[in-house]
Amino acid sequence: MEPGSVAELHDNDGNPEMKPVLNALTFTGIPLVLATLALAARMVWEETFLTIRNGPQMLGFALAHGPGAILLLAPLLLCLWLVAALITAAIWVLRKRAISRWYRLTLASVILTLSFLSLPAAFWQWLFIGTFAESPHATELMVAEAAMGDVRTVRRYLDHGVPLAARNDEGSTAAFAAAAGGSLPTLEMLYSKGSDLNATNAYGDSPLEAASENGHAEVVSFLRSHGAIQIRGTEEQHQAAAQAIVSRQMERER
Repeated sequence: MEPGSVAELHDNDGNPEMKPVLNALTFTGIPLVLATLALAARMVWEETFLTIRNGPQMLGFALAHGPGAILLLAPLLLCLWLVAALITAAIWVLRKRAISRWYRLTLASVILTLSFLSLPAAFWQWLFIGTFAESPHATELMVAEAAMGDVRTVRRYLDHGVPLAARNDEGSTAAFAAAAGGSLPTLEMLYSKGSDLNATNAYGDSPLEAASENGHAEVVSFLRSHGAIQIRGTEEQHQAAAQAIVSRQMERER
């Protein structure tokens, strides 16, 4: 049998009691990697094609309510596998035994797979920003990134032609979303490009009102120091906006 083959996973000088553990870890790691890669592929599909087509997604929501929900367990199991594999490898090295090529490859593939799965959704928007900026949902996506404080991605949307004053389905501009989300760096960048700090949303609320209501003291201070006005929409405005938004969502679903 050739050294390094699948059948001969570990060196002949190792502890006989340890070899079954190493062999078991190698063979169980491979299906876990494949399952996690399948989940990663699904997530990337949602974060790219589906987001471009339908707008911001609740990632994994559809998967969690279908037969593929079992895949959501794969990353957790793979993390547990990694801990066990690293401990086992450390013991093997301390005993000055050589670790097989197959074990090392499996360990490396696990680390790469988990790293790939951990890439944030904004990574794909940043990487394919031209395509995302041409999406009919580009405004929703930019406003969502502003709310999360992703300055770089918001700036790239603007650089690719998404209007500074564009509004999402709730009538919120990127500046409003940044204020509501408490992202001062994003708000400062938008203001430097000329964003209106008093642009109210469909509910009639201003960025200062949103920041104040959410308790973002630094953002409130910035807005007030730059002449922003605290405006709260009336109850009638709130009700009318909520009804209009629900109606549009139902219409789209039809």
